Amino acid sequence: MQATKELVQKIVESKDGSKSKGRRGAKNSATAAKVALMKLKLHAAGDKGLPQTERTYFQVYLPKEFKDSSKPMFFCSKWSVGKVVDYAASLAGLKNNNNVLTAKVRQQRGFISQDE
Repeated sequence: MQATKELVQKIVESKDGSKSKGRRGAKNSATAAKVALMKLKLHAAGDKGLPQTERTYFQVYLPKEFKDSSKPMFFCSKWSVGKVVDYAASLAGLKNNNNVLTAKVRQQRGFISQDE
């Protein structure tokens, strides 16, 4: 009994709280990141016909007037940026005017340099 008590006491004394907490924190943050990624993939909306290998996952932040501040989505890694924007807008139910001629003229006016 006395030997067991001494052994337990040595084990308790050898444990330093600051060392184990630092390692645990790093381990927990890595685990938390993996869990967050799994949840993102679980709840993501997108084209279910895409193979898993071609999917790229994003947490898309929506405008303030929507009840959800963000929505997880996935897109094909081979799509152009324009197609991704169009698809994200349709999934979120946003009004998307980037294919209207007058909208393009307004966008182009914002990029005119002052030299002209």
